[in-house]
Amino acid sequence: MASVEPKEVFASDIMENIIEMNKKEESKKKRVFRRDPKTILGMIKRHVKENILLILTVLAVILGVVLGFVLRANTNFKPPTKKYFGVPGELFLRGLKFLILPLISSSLITGIAGLGVQKTGKVAARAFTFYFSSTFTAVIVGLILVTTIKPGTLSKNSITIKSDPVGNRKVNTADTFIDLLRNLIPENMVQMTFELYETRLVPHYKNITVESDAMNIEIFNDTGFNFSKNNETRISQVIDYYDQIEGSRKGLDVLGLVLFCILFGAMLAQIGERGMIMVHFFEILNEVSIKIIQLLMWFSPIGIMSLVCVAVLEMENPEAVFKSISYYMMTVLIGLAIQGIIVLPAAYLILTRKNVLVFAKNMSEALLVAIATASSAATLPITFKCIEDKNKISKMISRFVLPVGATVNLDGTALYEAVASIFIAQLNGMKLTFADLVVTSITATLASIGAAGIPSAGLVTMIIVLSALNIPATQISLIYAVDWFLDRFRTMINVWGDAIATGVVAHLSQKEVEEYEEEQRLKNQKNMPITKPTELNEPLPDYENFDILKV
Repeated sequence: MASVEPKEVFASDIMENIIEMNKKEESKKKRVFRRDPKTILGMIKRHVKENILLILTVLAVILGVVLGFVLRANTNFKPPTKKYFGVPGELFLRGLKFLILPLISSSLITGIAGLGVQKTGKVAARAFTFYFSSTFTAVIVGLILVTTIKPGTLSKNSITIKSDPVGNRKVNTADTFIDLLRNLIPENMVQMTFELYETRLVPHYKNITVESDAMNIEIFNDTGFNFSKNNETRISQVIDYYDQIEGSRKGLDVLGLVLFCILFGAMLAQIGERGMIMVHFFEILNEVSIKIIQLLMWFSPIGIMSLVCVAVLEMENPEAVFKSISYYMMTVLIGLAIQGIIVLPAAYLILTRKNVLVFAKNMSEALLVAIATASSAATLPITFKCIEDKNKISKMISRFVLPVGATVNLDGTALYEAVASIFIAQLNGMKLTFADLVVTSITATLASIGAAGIPSAGLVTMIIVLSALNIPATQISLIYAVDWFLDRFRTMINVWGDAIATGVVAHLSQKEVEEYEEEQRLKNQKNMPITKPTELNEPLPDYENFDILKV
């Protein structure tokens, strides 16, 4: 009896059948779900189950505010005691920051290596065009508002200037921008993970001779005074210039990390198949990081409540502060609202023709975390989750656009710096020309790039804008009292701007994404013959309903 020769089985065929079976199972589940009665209670339960973490986050913010004001009204804690209420929030924030390094590196490398150099170049061109357009627009919105409302003129009589250690720091605009270039190319790969280069300016003194006439007075009992005049020469020291001293500050060098990962991913793409083992390593690292984030997010309600509570608890005389600087706060908040509710959604709607309300709803969890943490870098893991899982944007786009956007696309910070600098100039009675406004707009746009995604970083980079307008840096203390409050809202706009940029770039890059997916599909369809089951040490699994395996 002649033996029947078994058919050759390919791995691609097996995978296609598995995918088809999964689709059938999903469609069965959907049909069963549709047959369930759509009662109001059932719909509420379903929505609560789908958005349980978002609901808990909203409740955490509300409870944090309430608890903070209750403690303020009924207790008299000293500042060191108040900090204990923020420990859970600090732990949550540290956990998020801990994941920034593996998340940014793995996302950028896998995204660029997957797309390839040519496709990445097109995506990057679209991304950076949107970044700088939206940031510059935010600055223009801020300048229009601050020159129209004139909060500095309205607040002149209610604000007093106090010295502040942040403002006492000497800053040179040229050195600050050169430091950005130095941080782009760090001299040590390990060092860039915990330290940034920062130029310190130290005064160099010179001696000058001062001649003065001194008057000696002799007093005689009951007879009067005797005057004598002496010429005195004394040496005095004055500042001649400022020495540029190499320095550093703690923090992740995000600019250097981004540039390194972009180059590393591009070179892996050039190597081709030999570099796939490294690509797979970073893909696994990315997946593990996301799993840890998902676990950490269940701790977020407690952490967020703690952060909000301690922020409210540590406010110093909020009624008086908010009243004296209310016009400035109103101008900043109106500008952020225009940028976040009108400008960015309009750009998304015009460029993608998609429903921006659905997109915003899916990003709500990341926006709430941004308000609570006041850190766009710490919010980045949640932003990834919302963009990829809820808005279904391709990982090939999000893995490049989001990490870079968190570094250079800071719409809220740029708007804030423009408004704050003009506000301080108005307080000092300075008459700004059109050239001054142009300088402010350009400087604020560039300075926002140097603002790391950490709380109140914009306050430090704003010194650059003040220096460009020849405003004493010590006057930054005028707005220091409310920076903690405005920082949360400008961080939310920063995160929202990054999300909009990712959605727009993903829509404009559909061709590149489809080409990438087609290339991956063709790779999977390469003939990879599997030997007969009898020749294997272990038999093949018994795939149900696979006619192609029956011989």
